[in-house]
Parts: sequence; C-alpha cells; structure tokens
Amino acid sequence: MTNERAGRVSKMAGDALRRLPFASGDADDIVALCKAHGGHNYAALLLDLTSDARGVFLIGGDEGPMLAMTVVDRVRNGGDAAILETLAVRAPIDAASFTRLVIEPALAFVRAGERRALHVPLPPATAPAEGAEGALRAAGFTRLYGYFEMRRPRSAPAPAAPEPLPAGWSWAALDGGRVDDAHAALTAMFRDALGTSVIPLADFRRAVVSGAASWRMLLDGERIAGLLRTALHGARGEIGILGRAPAYRGRGLGARLVAEGLRVLRVGGAADIDIGVETANERALELYLAFGFEILTRTPVFGLTLR
Repeated sequence: MTNERAGRVSKMAGDALRRLPFASGDADDIVALCKAHGGHNYAALLLDLTSDARGVFLIGGDEGPMLAMTVVDRVRNGGDAAILETLAVRAPIDAASFTRLVIEPALAFVRAGERRALHVPLPPATAPAEGAEGALRAAGFTRLYGYFEMRRPRSAPAPAAPEPLPAGWSWAALDGGRVDDAHAALTAMFRDALGTSVIPLADFRRAVVSGAASWRMLLDGERIAGLLRTALHGARGEIGILGRAPAYRGRGLGARLVAEGLRVLRVGGAADIDIGVETANERALELYLAFGFEILTRTPVFGLTLR
C-alpha cells in the first residue's frame, strides 16, 4: 500500500477509528498482521514483553486493525523507560486519533506501572500516524536520540581476517550453563544505554535455550569480555546485540565482535546483513562503516519522563 493510498484509508476511517479488543489468545493474529504489514522481526517476543494485555493497542474499524502497537515495559535500559513499539501499520491513522487512542492511554498504562518514562521510536518505514511527531510533541514528548539502520550488502568485499586471539582467549557458544553470567554481563554492558534494553533473566534464558538466535561469547579465560547475538531471516542476516564488558572498552574488541558476527552469518548463508547503532555512537558508526555497512534509514526516538 502506498503512503498516498494509506492516507486516504485513514482519512476515510475518520471518527470511526476505535481501539479494538485484544486478549493473549489473539497473539497469532497479531503476528500474522505484523508479517503482512510490519517491519519488526520480533512481534511475538514484544507481545510477551508487555506486562499486561492492556499494553497492546489495536486501532481500526469495521475492516479490522489498521495499526498495532505495544508498550514494552518488562525491560531495563538506561532511561528506565517503557518503549511504545510499532508492530504493524496497514494504514497510518490521523494524528488526533493517534493521540486519543494510543498516546494518552499508553501514558496512563506506563504511569500505573514501574517504568519512569515512555520512549516512542518513529521508524520511517512504519509511521503509525500522519503527523505522529507533532502529536507526540503536543503531548509533551521531546526528541531524545536516534539510531541508524545499517546494512552490509552482499556485494561488499570480504573483511580482513582479525588477528589471532591472545593466549587464554577464546570464542564459545552461549549455552544454558552460562546464561546467568551472560545476562549479568549484558546488564553491565548496557546499563547506561538508552537505545538498548535487557529483557528479564527468565525471558533471556528461554530465548537462549530456544535457539532462535545464535549467541557467541568472547572469553578472557572464563570471564565474559564480549557478547554477540546474530540471527538469520531467510537470506538476510542480523547482528542484533554486540557489546563489550566495561572493563574491556578501548581494547579493540569491537572489530573482533563484528568480524565474528559476519563470519557466523556467512557460514549460515546470509547475503545482506543488518545492524543498528545509535546516531550519537560515533565510534561504533565508524567501525561499522569500515566493515562495509551502509546507512539505510534514521529513526528518531521521542521521550517523556513521567516521574
């Protein structure tokens, strides 16, 4: 659906737009909607990461849902913020309906919970509403940060092989025996990061054991110095998490982690490979560019502190 046609659909819906009922048993339908009209690869996981079904917002009319969003509040990040994620947009709704049916009830949902702020990314490919930025600003939100979506095309030249690891260092797959250690390491790595959230330990354990993504540990002896998560989506690969323990920053581990992520994904058959980075993280951006990644889009993130 083109943006022009989507705009006509939302205008035709007009005042008939309403919040549609949702229960946990409807999750499969929402995942199907996301696959058809969304840009998020983890729709089911995001549904699990809202503390209550009331945190899922389905907006539409007699023709069914036009917009699906969810408040992810079972996470920890540097802003102690819940995140209002856009899951699927069959057609963007109008700004007034976005305010009435999504922003205001989402703020009420977060105020009743444990998080102190609400952050709202506005990905350009899945804009939830016409004039969404203006609606957020009118509700008191300000622009906090942004992040780049980047892609390494299949035509990029092969990167240079990294130097051998120092004596006592090794790579290892993350398994159930080191899950608790890895979760603690991730929490330390991203304690102050606004744009990276760490899921609860029980959810992390289930995600690792499920094998849906590949986790690699960079070990200094038995100590976790770095962590890497990769995933395959058909012929497209993704480096989803890449982090160094605070004690190892400034020691060139980032290049080793990127190189290992590319190696794992190439072995798995990936062609194009995606990664994301906060726009303010200039060192990481330079590193990814050096590895042949190209900037695709820039997503602004708006935030409002509630307490």
